Amino acid sequence: MTFLSNMEILAHKLSMLGYQPNTPVPEEENLDWDELPTAKAIALKKQFLSGYFETIRESDIVLIANFKKHGVDGYIGANTLMEAACGYALHKPVYLLFAPGSQNCRLEALAIASGVLEGDLAGLPPLDAIV
Repeated sequence: MTFLSNMEILAHKLSMLGYQPNTPVPEEENLDWDELPTAKAIALKKQFLSGYFETIRESDIVLIANFKKHGVDGYIGANTLMEAACGYALHKPVYLLFAPGSQNCRLEALAIASGVLEGDLAGLPPLDAIV
């Protein structure tokens, strides 16, 4: 959620290429999960994840916008890895915007990726190839 504005820019670029992108809901961006009671945090997280998983189910392709974070190039957090795995399990092509850097889930992310774009959206398959 740190990169919601970057994701919105990507979504605009994808729209210009003919794709119909979805981005995370902005309501999650400003939540301070540590300040919420555990039960409420779990309920909210479950609600957000269920929404993301349903969006993935209805999508033709998954693009993981994995920017540099915490000093790690191509950072992939827990939620992002779950969303990528969901896409993979649903037999959706999963593309990483950048190669994952040195992190615990690097191998898993690469194993489920259909490709790594190195920041270039032109590396996505043509629309008629995925629809």
